[in-house]
Amino acid sequence: MPPLTDVAVLIEVRVAPDRQMESIVRVDDIHASRIVGAGRPRDGGGRHAIEIRHHDETRISSRTASHVDTSRFTKLGILVTIVIVVAGSAAQLINYGFFDQRIPALDPGSDGGVFGAVGDIALAAAAVSAWVLAARVRSARPAAVALAGLLTFLAVDKVVRLHDDIPHWLAFYLPVLAAAFICLVAVARGDRGEGRTGVDRLIGVGLLLLVFSFLLHVFGKRLLLDLGLSDTAGLAYQTKAVVKHATEVAGWLLIALGLLRLSSPRTRHPDAV
Repeated sequence: MPPLTDVAVLIEVRVAPDRQMESIVRVDDIHASRIVGAGRPRDGGGRHAIEIRHHDETRISSRTASHVDTSRFTKLGILVTIVIVVAGSAAQLINYGFFDQRIPALDPGSDGGVFGAVGDIALAAAAVSAWVLAARVRSARPAAVALAGLLTFLAVDKVVRLHDDIPHWLAFYLPVLAAAFICLVAVARGDRGEGRTGVDRLIGVGLLLLVFSFLLHVFGKRLLLDLGLSDTAGLAYQTKAVVKHATEVAGWLLIALGLLRLSSPRTRHPDAV
């Protein structure tokens, strides 16, 4: 049977007139405080039981409220990510289908433009989130510091386009990307505090989206050529570019959200500073 979470177990000990001990165990997973008022103890031992019970219920109630707040933060972040990705993708396809690419800022085939800037911000947000995690959670600090440094380098490179001047840049950047991937996995799985399932899913889904985007960037053009789609201005190429940008932005935003959620006091491990 799976362990009970956020369940208040109340043990009330009453002293009857004949001095026999009567134990009453009550379990309530939501409104524990409503049970406390039922029956008053008759001696000091009973009063002590009420004090302990009240302390436990206050702690459980605070923990439950924190979980609700964290869940709302996660849902809001996911909703914002979906809105950004859907709106950006739709804008690029509309620019292609109805305006014949007359709006350069919405050209999906370019790394510049609006969606390119959104991608830069998303990666920078992930780097900042990693630094926040490194500063706030002691148990995750080694991997988080390494991750923050790697993501900061990638964010700077994405903005100033350093790799454009490096021949065969992919051979040099693959170790960096692999190290960032390993650090993300270590951070996502390293802490066993409360709320870990949501964090693992956010970072895990973000990583899958980034891997898909990277593979589409590297092999997408060759795949389309093998399928006989050689028109680089055609719908297939535009769709490939839109999907590549969309999954990249969504991946970094979900990772940033997961790292922030992991660094929150509501979810981090008790040994955090």
